Amino acid sequence: METNIRMKDRRALLTHLLIGRIGKPSLKAFLYAYLYLVLPKVIKAIVSAVKKGKYDRMIPRIKKTMVKAMHPRKFPMFAASLITGINILEPMLYGAIRRTRLLKRPSSALFVSTLVSSLVSAMVTFPLFQNHVVGFGRYNSLDLTLLVATRALDTVFSSTLSHITPAGISGYGDALLFIINSTLVMFAWFYNPERLPPAYSKWITSAANMDPDFIEVLRLVRSKDLIYGQHGPNENYLTPYFEKYGRDPLGANTVVNQPIDCEAVHAFRCKSCELHALWRFWRGFKFAITVYGPLNLFMLVFPLKVKTSTRLLRALKSSLRSSCFLGSFIGLYWYGVCLARTRLFPHLFPKVPRTRFDDTICAATGAVMCGFSSFVENAQRRKELALFVAPRGLGTLIPSEPSKINLKIESFVFSICLAILVAYSRNRSSSVRGIFGKGLKQIFNVQEYN
Repeated sequence: METNIRMKDRRALLTHLLIGRIGKPSLKAFLYAYLYLVLPKVIKAIVSAVKKGKYDRMIPRIKKTMVKAMHPRKFPMFAASLITGINILEPMLYGAIRRTRLLKRPSSALFVSTLVSSLVSAMVTFPLFQNHVVGFGRYNSLDLTLLVATRALDTVFSSTLSHITPAGISGYGDALLFIINSTLVMFAWFYNPERLPPAYSKWITSAANMDPDFIEVLRLVRSKDLIYGQHGPNENYLTPYFEKYGRDPLGANTVVNQPIDCEAVHAFRCKSCELHALWRFWRGFKFAITVYGPLNLFMLVFPLKVKTSTRLLRALKSSLRSSCFLGSFIGLYWYGVCLARTRLFPHLFPKVPRTRFDDTICAATGAVMCGFSSFVENAQRRKELALFVAPRGLGTLIPSEPSKINLKIESFVFSICLAILVAYSRNRSSSVRGIFGKGLKQIFNVQEYN
C-alpha cells in the first residue's frame, strides 16, 4: 500500500515537472513566437489579396506561411527549445546550490541558477537558429540579438540607477535614451544607410520625403568628392534637380554657390526655413495618421467593458498625439539641417568653413533635434519609443557582415544578454520593462521557489 502511494506521488511529481514545469512554459513560448512570426505575414497576405482582388491566392499563401513557421529551425521552435533547456537545467542547479549552501538567500540562488541555465541553453540553441535564418537575411538573427542586448542593458542600468537617481530626473532617462539612439539612426540614414536594415532605411526615406539627389550632394561633400568653390566632376550634380523644379540651372553650381541655397533644400516650396519646417511637420502628420489611425480604430474593439464613446475618444487622442510626434520628428530634423547650414550656425561660428556645416554638422544637428519630439508623447509612450529605437541605434555602431567571427560574437552576446534578462525576470519580473518583460512574466512563474 505504502509502495503504491509512493509510486503515485512520483508519477504526480513527474507529471508536474513535465507538464507544469517544462511543457506549459515551452508551449507558451512557442505560441507567442509563432504568432509574432505568422500574424504580420497573414495580415499582409489578406491585405494584398483584397487590394489586388486575388482572393483565390489568399488561403494558399496563409497556409504556406503557417506551415513554414513550424520548421524546427525557425523562431517558434527555437523559442520553445530555449525555454525547455532553461526549465530542465534550472531546478537541478537551484537544488545543488541550496544543498551545498553556496548562497544562503533563496533569491540569490534563484538568480544564479537561472543565469547559468539560461546561458547554457542559449549557447546550445541559438547557433542552430542563427545558422538557419542568416541564410535568408543577415538581420533575421541580428535584429533579435540587438533587441535582447538593448533590453538587457536597459534592465541592468534601470535597476541600478533607480535606487540612486532622484525622482525628478529619472523621468527624463527614456527621453535621453531616445534622443541618443535616434541621433545615431538618423545620422546613419543620412551618411551611412548601409548600417541600417534596407526596409528600415526605406521607411525613414518614405517618411522624411527628402529628394535623393540632395542627400547624395551632402554625401559627396562629406566624402570630399565635391568641394565648394572648386571645379570638379560633381560641381553641377544638382542641375537636373533645379531643372525639374523649373529653376535656373546656374543655382546648382557649387563653384558659384557656396553653399547651395536653403530654398533648394526646401524643394523650392518656400524660402523661409520656419515655414518649410511647418510644411514638413504637416506632411509627416498626414503620413502618420494613415498608419496610426487604422491601428487605433482596430484597437477600439478592446476593452469591451469600456463605453464606445470613451474608446473612440481615446483612439482619436492617441492617433493625434502619435501623428504629432512623427510630424515633429520630421519637422525638427529638417529645421535642424537649416539651422546648421544657413540660419544660425554660420553666424555664430563665422570662421568655420561652409563645407564643414554641410559635410557633418547639418545632419548631426538635425539628428539630435528630432529626438526632442519624444516630449510630445506621454511618459509611458516615451519609454516604448526609447526601447523600440535602441536596438537600431546600437546596430549602427557594430559591423553587420555575417563573418564567422561576427556570428560567434553575436551568439555569445545573445546568450549572455538573454541570461541576464531571464535571471532578472525570474528574480523580480517588474525589472524588465516593456512588452518584453510582460512576455517573460507570462512564461515564467516566479512564485514557485519562494
